Amino acid sequence: MTLYSGTLTSSAITNNAYSQELIAQSPTPTSDQPSPRAPDEIPTSDTALLFQNNRYAVRVFRLGNKAYVNIYDKENKTLTLKKIPVSITLAKNPTKDPIKYVAVIGNQQYIVLISPLGSSELTIVKGGTVVYRQGSNQVEVAQKVPGVSDQTVSVNPTVALIKTIFINYAKLTLFILMFSMAIHWKIEDVVWLWKQPSLLLRSLFSVLIAVPLLGVLTAFIPGLTVAQRIGIGAMMACPGAPMIPFKSLKAGGEPKFIASLQFTVCVLAIVSIPLTALILSQFYPNQAWLSPQDIAKQVLFAQVLPMGIGVLLAEYIPQLAEDWVEPVNKIAKLMLLLALIILLAISLDKILSAGLIAYLAIGLLSIASLVCGHVLGGPKPETRTVLAYATATRNAGLAVLLVSLNFPNLDFIKSGIIDTLITYALIAAIVSIPYTAWRKRTLVKN
Repeated sequence: MTLYSGTLTSSAITNNAYSQELIAQSPTPTSDQPSPRAPDEIPTSDTALLFQNNRYAVRVFRLGNKAYVNIYDKENKTLTLKKIPVSITLAKNPTKDPIKYVAVIGNQQYIVLISPLGSSELTIVKGGTVVYRQGSNQVEVAQKVPGVSDQTVSVNPTVALIKTIFINYAKLTLFILMFSMAIHWKIEDVVWLWKQPSLLLRSLFSVLIAVPLLGVLTAFIPGLTVAQRIGIGAMMACPGAPMIPFKSLKAGGEPKFIASLQFTVCVLAIVSIPLTALILSQFYPNQAWLSPQDIAKQVLFAQVLPMGIGVLLAEYIPQLAEDWVEPVNKIAKLMLLLALIILLAISLDKILSAGLIAYLAIGLLSIASLVCGHVLGGPKPETRTVLAYATATRNAGLAVLLVSLNFPNLDFIKSGIIDTLITYALIAAIVSIPYTAWRKRTLVKN
């Protein structure tokens, strides 16, 4: 489900009849069973939460200055609750604890929870006895609505300014990193792989197809939160990490293969990332993906433009490029280090509390990606190592940028998604350490 201009639309929403039926209820319905309106006519700016479990679909929304809940029974196809006021218990720690909404009808209580990681739960209590309780990972809307889910605290302008500065710093860091890679390469380097169709096809399959397929399988692992599922999916969709060339060269990778593969993958990312996001959205329980046009535009300016400038500079003004190589590399690495320190300082406690299931899922995914790249890299060790790194190492900087600028219908759990991206990058780096040691020993032996 993609959110455009405060309106809920989706290429897949027609397959999600329960959410459609629930959210189609007008804030002032005239009958118990109103007919759903067209998706592009349904306002969602007042919807704080919309999720499903096996039995119910739940919507918490604002009407005027009050919060209400609708609960739709999917088995009986009726509204169990319709525009019932709720009391709100705010989270003690907004970054970790859930917000609780409670609706009371007679001796019955309907308790709805949503956490910043996207863990949701519906509990029904009758006469003091819990008669129904189920969590859900099918969260489709979790946004901050004033008076409903924003902790009723005004935005601190200093914090907002710091966030804006960091987002712009992340954009600049990614731009300079991509430029620092490409300033080493000439046109003959970046087209090297295009002259070897077999290796080209195997490489593109490994980086752009095999890893997203593994991500689809990961989406079905029980116990992962919405934020973790989306974070893993975002990493799967973003290839071409800027550190791949540096790692590959140290492990004895073929320089021309490194340059050509990195450039090709980053250029194709304009198409591959929107396409991968579209495919993953069909398998993930919440359809919170992005418009292809927006992704393509962001990838173009974040990756392709700086790489193109670097290659053209190396090709046509080689002396200037040679003079710039060392200082640009130092600046890029310093900026990256600072960004990593800031992200770790903000997210370390959340990374440590991500949970065993998340660690296992990311670890297995990283190992499978390394193996896939190593096998498809061919018999030559200098191409095997490069493709293994290119397959397993995803572009966390680009993923953070995309998540930061998008997912407006899940802004309540956006910080949890970014925490997952950082967790993935750390675990993938740890998993690659034994592989790197093995490849270096092989290089020395050869």
